[in-house]
Formats: sequence, C-alpha cells, structure tokens
Amino acid sequence: MADARASGGWFRLRLLDRYVLALTLRPMLMSLGVVLTALLLERVLRLVDMLATAGAPIILVVSLSTNLIPHYLGFALPAGFALGIFSAVSRLSLGAELEAMLASGVSIQSVLRPLVALGCILSLISILVVGYLAPYCRYAYRDIINSSVAYAWRAHAPAATFISVKDGLTITADEVDKTGRQLKGVFIQNRDQGADVVTSSVAGTLELTPDKTQIQLKLHNGVVVRDYGAARPSTLRFQELVLDKKFDLQAPPFRPRGGNERELTLSELWSEMNSPMPSSPLNELQAEFHSRLARSLSLPFLPLLIVPLSMTMRRNARVGNAAASAVLMVLFHNALQIGQTFAHKGIGWAPLDCWAPFFVYVAFALWLYRTSTDRPGDTVVSRALDRVRRVIESLTRRVGARLQAAKS
Repeated sequence: MADARASGGWFRLRLLDRYVLALTLRPMLMSLGVVLTALLLERVLRLVDMLATAGAPIILVVSLSTNLIPHYLGFALPAGFALGIFSAVSRLSLGAELEAMLASGVSIQSVLRPLVALGCILSLISILVVGYLAPYCRYAYRDIINSSVAYAWRAHAPAATFISVKDGLTITADEVDKTGRQLKGVFIQNRDQGADVVTSSVAGTLELTPDKTQIQLKLHNGVVVRDYGAARPSTLRFQELVLDKKFDLQAPPFRPRGGNERELTLSELWSEMNSPMPSSPLNELQAEFHSRLARSLSLPFLPLLIVPLSMTMRRNARVGNAAASAVLMVLFHNALQIGQTFAHKGIGWAPLDCWAPFFVYVAFALWLYRTSTDRPGDTVVSRALDRVRRVIESLTRRVGARLQAAKS
C-alpha cells in the first residue's frame, strides 16, 4: 500500500510502469501474431481443399479465415500475453535491472502492477471478442459454407478436379476454358434408382436454363452406362444430352442465427438460461456461458503465475521455467476444455465443472507468487526442476562411469 500511495495510486502510470509495459507489449503482439497464424494456417489448408473440391471460388478462403479470427483469438491471447510477460521480466533479470530495482527499494509488486492492469484490459477485450464478436462471426462462417459449399454450385469446374455437388453427383473434366463453362473430357458419376450411372462425353457446356434461374450441363458426343448389377450394363450413346439435374445459382436463405449455443452472445446465453423454455438444453447453455467467462477472466491472474517463473538469471533455469510455464498454461486450458465438455454432456454441475479449474489455477498462481517474493527466482517449480536436473546429471555420470569402466 505504501508503494502505491507513493506512486500516486494504482491508476497512475509511472515511468517504471510504462517501461514494463513497453517491454511486454512488443513481444506479446509478435507472439500473438505467430500463435494466431499457426492456429489459422492448418484450418486454411483444409478450407482451400474443401473449396476446391466443391468447385467454389478459392478467394472465399479470405472471408472464411477472417470469420475464424475471433474464435482463435480467444486461445491465442493468453499464450501471447504469457510470452510477453516472460520476455519482459526475463530481460529485466538478465540485464541486472531487476536486482538494481530491488536494491533501490522497488518491490516486485511495482513490476507486477502494470502487468495485472494490462491483464484486466485484455480480459475485457477477450470478453468482447469471445462473448460477442465470435458468435456473429461463427454464424457468418456457417452462412458462407452453406451458400458456397454445402448447397449451391458456382458453375466453375477446375480442370482435373473431382467436384462433389448436390444429390451425390461427382463431376470432373480434363480441360476447362478460362470462364469455367466450356469443358472437354467430361466424366460424371452418380447413383439413380439403385443403379450406378457413369456418363462421359467429349465436351460439355455449362449454361443458364431458359428461365435463367438455374444452371444446366449440356453434354456433346458421349455415352451413359447404367449398372443395375446385372451381367451386362445398359449403354446409351448420344450426340447431345442435357443433364437432368439442375444447379441453383444461389442457395436459399440460411437459418436465423442462434441455432447453436455457440452462436449466442453472453447476454443471449444468460437470457436463454433464465428462460422457462430455452432454445437448447440448459447444461449446454451453462457450459458455453461459464467456459467463456472463465477463460477470459483468467488473464488478470496470469502475471502472478508467469512473473515468479521468469525472474532468474541462469540460462538453464530460464529454459526450464519457460517450459514449465508452457506446460502449466496447457494444463489449465485443457482442464477448462475438459470441464466444459463434462458440463456440456450433463456430467456434474455445469458452473462447478467450468469454474473448478479456474479457482485451482488462481490459487496456485497466488501461492506461487507469495512464496517467491522473498527470494525472486526461487520458486517451488524451479526447485523441483533443479532436483530433476541433479538426478539426471547423477544418472548420466553413473552411466558414463560404468561405460568407462567396461571399456578399460
């Protein structure tokens, strides 16, 4: 309290606060970008494959990826914040700045204060993104999938690519012109009235129907083979054939938002939870509501966990503490995910399933911080790592001595 009064209160940014925040924000933003890109990259590759298979424009991957950013930001934000804190405090320790500050009477709380304040700001941002923006983006993502992949075929057939369209129809062509409408070497496979139907033709044309509401495929110089399982399949040769299946230019309007609890905002989830006739099972609504809040509210307590583990000048200890920090973060977020899964399946009481990992995490972070302020850099985690390292070194020496004795 004395330190806070001397500095003019908790809401005034001192020179030290600005310095700590500057050291934290740059690596945090860089690592946030790296983590977010890594999370999106694997999904983008799957989206490109899905769009190409459906014959949809590949450019749609931009819209789909943009709508995925709020979802992945909820996972990337804690990781980026943790890396920023570890980088900033480690830099203070390695440059002997932390020792100089402690020697001059500046407490660890002075370093922690701006980081906790930043965690509170990031927590509010996380609530806005995960609680309100992500549901709308998730609905927009599913709307794009419905209109461009699941329902309508855009009448663009990439060459040498099997396109799966509605009614179990598979189409491919050896050559396609720049418009995607003139095809050569067309092959079509589908199932009709219990028979496997294969249609091949020298050429084909995608064109509008006479009423200009649908797309039809007109084939030239080909053959239709129907296999009913008999000894000899039925064969029909044609000079010109219009495929009996038509393709809509546009998909019908997508369902209203809210068909899934993950498309509801926090306010809407709260209203549904207190509704006499909720749109989804109560346990599913509670699981989504409490898990979002627990994940977002964990950010202000993250400095309590990371700061003690980053206050060390030994290189080996720093690497070990960084690995321990990553493991603890992964354990916490996996525990939150497991709790959400249990709550979603109705196993136990949903608020307890979602908040129990949060309170264990907060209690451990507070205990780790309180037991490390007297001797910065000396924590129960670092001592455990030192014991493990000594055991490994002892075993290595014994094995080396035995091998040396066996050689002599």
